[in-house]
Amino acid sequence: MAPERHAGMKWGVAGGVLLLAAVLAGYPCPSAAAVPPSGWAVIVEHNAFNGRYSDLPVAYINSTRMLTLLLLRGWPSDHILLARDNLDPRLLRHAAGWLAARVHAGDTALLYVAGEYRFFDRDLSWEAMLPELWKRLPTSRRVLIAETCHAERLTAAVRGIPGVALPAVGGEELDWWGLHEGDHLIRGGSFTYFLTQALGAQPRTGPLDFGAAFPEAVARTQSYFRTVISTTPGALEAYHARGQYPERLARFPNPHLSTNSAPDEVIAQATLVP
Repeated sequence: MAPERHAGMKWGVAGGVLLLAAVLAGYPCPSAAAVPPSGWAVIVEHNAFNGRYSDLPVAYINSTRMLTLLLLRGWPSDHILLARDNLDPRLLRHAAGWLAARVHAGDTALLYVAGEYRFFDRDLSWEAMLPELWKRLPTSRRVLIAETCHAERLTAAVRGIPGVALPAVGGEELDWWGLHEGDHLIRGGSFTYFLTQALGAQPRTGPLDFGAAFPEAVARTQSYFRTVISTTPGALEAYHARGQYPERLARFPNPHLSTNSAPDEVIAQATLVP
C-alpha cells in the first residue's frame, strides 16, 4: 500500500501500526497576529478492501475531484490530508485528531468520505466514534460529506452538532458509482461530481458554502439518474437484486442536508480539553 501524503506529513503502515511522522512545519504555531480563517480537510476514499467487501475500481476519482476543487479554490496543499485505502480501524480518530490540532475558530474543517458504507459503519465504529470526535473540532464551520450507500445514516451521527452534513443519498437508499466514463455516464459518485461543480461555480470572493451547493448537487444528481441511469440497459440490476426500484419513485436519490449552528465562542468553550 502506498503511503498517504500531504506536505510535511506521511502516513504509512508498518507491522499493522499506523505511523504518523511530521516535520515541525506541519504543526500550527502560535502567533500574536490575528490569523484569517482558512480551510482544513481530510479526504478519505476506499476503493479496495482486501476481500472484506467488494472493491470499487474507480481509480479514486471521487477523492481526486474533491482534492482538485479545494486546490483550485486556493486551499493550501498542506491543509489537506488525503487517505486512500487505509483500513486501519483508528482512521477516524487520526483524521479528526489531525483536524483538531490545526483548526481554529472560524476555520472550515472538512471531512469527506467515499467508499463502502459497511466499512465506515462497522469497521470504523462510525456512530460510536464520530460524534465525540466531531465535537472536539474548535470551529462551528464543520463540514461532513458522505458518498456511500445509506449516506444519510453516516451524516445522522453528527446531527445536533454545529456544522453542515451532506449525504449523497438517503438513509435507506443505495448509491450508484459508474465504473467507466463515457456515453453520458459519470465515473464514480455522481453526487460528488455535481457537488464539486456547484462549489466550483461559487464566487471566489468568500469561503466555499457547502450547504448552499447541496440543493443544486442533489437536483442535478436526480436529473442524471432519471435521464441517464434509469435509461441505461443493466444499470438498475444492482437495485433490483436488492428489491429496490428507484425508477418508480418521483425523486431519487432524496438525501437531506443536516445543519446546526452555534457561535464559535461557544464552540471554543465546549471543545477545551483539560
